[in-house]
Amino acid sequence: MNEKKLGKTIIDIFSAVGMPVVAGGLFIVWLVNFLRNPVTIFPLVAAIVLSLYYISGPVYGGVILVFTVIAGLFGMLISDNAIHVYFLIAECIWLVCLYFILDIYRESYLSIKNSMYEEYETLDREIALKDSETNENKKRTSDIIQQLQGFQKMGSMIQTFAVSLDEKAIIEKTGDLASQFIGAGAWKLKKNAQGDVFAKYVKDSGLPLIVTDISSDRRFTRTQNVYLSVIAVPVEVSGGFWGILRGTSGKSNSFSDADLRLLSILSGIISTVLNNAYLYRKIQELAITDGLTGLYTQSYFKERLREEMNRAKSNRVPLSIGILDIDFFKNINDTYGHQSGDVVLHHIAVLLRGRLRETDLICRYGGEEFGVIMLHTDKKESGRILEEIRKSIEKERFFLPVESYSPVRVKITVSIGYAELDKFTSSIEDELIKKADKALYDAKKTGRNKVVEFKND
Repeated sequence: MNEKKLGKTIIDIFSAVGMPVVAGGLFIVWLVNFLRNPVTIFPLVAAIVLSLYYISGPVYGGVILVFTVIAGLFGMLISDNAIHVYFLIAECIWLVCLYFILDIYRESYLSIKNSMYEEYETLDREIALKDSETNENKKRTSDIIQQLQGFQKMGSMIQTFAVSLDEKAIIEKTGDLASQFIGAGAWKLKKNAQGDVFAKYVKDSGLPLIVTDISSDRRFTRTQNVYLSVIAVPVEVSGGFWGILRGTSGKSNSFSDADLRLLSILSGIISTVLNNAYLYRKIQELAITDGLTGLYTQSYFKERLREEMNRAKSNRVPLSIGILDIDFFKNINDTYGHQSGDVVLHHIAVLLRGRLRETDLICRYGGEEFGVIMLHTDKKESGRILEEIRKSIEKERFFLPVESYSPVRVKITVSIGYAELDKFTSSIEDELIKKADKALYDAKKTGRNKVVEFKND
């Protein structure tokens, strides 16, 4: 039998016999020694009482104490030595006092111990509660940090997005921005409400839209859609409906009210960016267009002419320009006032836009003169077009805003000079303009109200 098995056997025997047998054995040892020397045995009894008291509590210690006192009294009766009797009385009293002192201290110790246990339990609960709060705060802090990082990322995206002044680029970037901002779903910035039932609904109602399951929504049909969830908010530019920002998903309940709130914020940002692009385009148009006629300015005309001349020479395609001047325009201003002259200029600008092709570029060259760039047009074709324009202006009825009982009608004619870009003309735009201008001078010199082609001498 090894040492581990021996130790276990001893513990099992001690547990089986129990404390009463141990107490009884100690009492027999005490009784034998007491009969031999009843006075000197009391310190041993005190040690036994203390040991049993601390090991097993007051029960077994009390039993030994009672038997000890009884034995002490018995020893007094059988002792023939008075000194031994006094010692026995004193030792019994001392032992009883020791027991009660131990019991008092024990009660005090138990009370303190229980109180400490209660305090420990309270502290443990508070610590557990604080740990739970700390973990919750850490989780919230982590969520806030993630949100801040996400907002910082989106902020940088929005900054890049906000500097864009091209409407097409804004539409292309919006899908990626919405995916970062909201998350789930496929996103699209849709201009106007044409061909989109959701855009039409948002435009008519003026309210955001969220559909959790389109198959059970009577407002829409799923026959032409492959998605179940839809979310959309209106996008406005210059105070009017521009389109919608829409998210779709093939799963139901993909979007929430929180997503709708975030999408409304994003819609406001997009509206601002689109409005900036709209204003920028208007500023550009104002910078290159004439305020009275709405036609391009002379500076833009020359810039475009330079580009188109280089392109025409590179691609070996024809290009012609014409300069149109209103005959006797000064007489209209002097006779009827400058307001009437402005009406004539605006009316002729409308006629030019209506008679020329979309590919042609028209400008107000200055005063009563207009310039035309005709792309992919040789001198024969350009002469025919300009002659038609001259005739249409001659036949047009011009009514002037003059205070009189009957409207004032005037006849307007124009003189036109034109030139074709040929191999002898350099790529400098002023050279081609001078040729057309010389042809115009010839038209005015030879009687006005005609179209004259520039011819090399």
